[in-house]
Amino acid sequence: MSQAEIPSDKRREDRRESAHAFKRTEILAAARRVMGRDGAKNLTIRAVAAEAGYVPGAVYFYFHSKAAIISELAIFELSGLTKQLRNTSSRDAAERASAASEAFAAAHTIFTLDSDGRTNPGSERALTGRLISLFQTVGEPLNLEHLPPEQAQARALGLSAAALGLATLARMGRLDKLGVTAAATLREVAHCLKATPVRAEKDAKEA
Repeated sequence: MSQAEIPSDKRREDRRESAHAFKRTEILAAARRVMGRDGAKNLTIRAVAAEAGYVPGAVYFYFHSKAAIISELAIFELSGLTKQLRNTSSRDAAERASAASEAFAAAHTIFTLDSDGRTNPGSERALTGRLISLFQTVGEPLNLEHLPPEQAQARALGLSAAALGLATLARMGRLDKLGVTAAATLREVAHCLKATPVRAEKDAKEA
């Protein structure tokens, strides 16, 4: 269908949606710049608006709160990390988890920001979905297809949780003091998760 054949109402709606998406992207980019330059504590609606060249009320039109901006930033980071891990040639679970650990360490400010507002249910679902997708991607090399779904998901989550915890310890400077590396630790965790035999469903539910 050519552009001339598309109804004018539909063209106007498409233009509005495109402009809306563009401005949301501009605001999120401004929020990332504010965080990078001024630190996470100075991420405010007013600061983001000034950086984007908008008045605060315009930002509120696209994001109802600081929490909504933080949520969108986290969704963006998680989506990018998952895509990055899926495109890697490595089929080693420890290497994937190590890459996830490094990425979380680099983007930790987004995931640890406190905010007074609450995100809307749609953003919460999207964020949860991105987390599940990331955990599944990290756990793919464990080859857990033979396990019951609940056990497979728990092991994938366990590997991702180890990566997150190690990223936190590394950021605090504690990992070096413990005399271990994140990579070596994740190799051990991945080996244990992969080698542990399947447990009976009854035992798994009671644990």
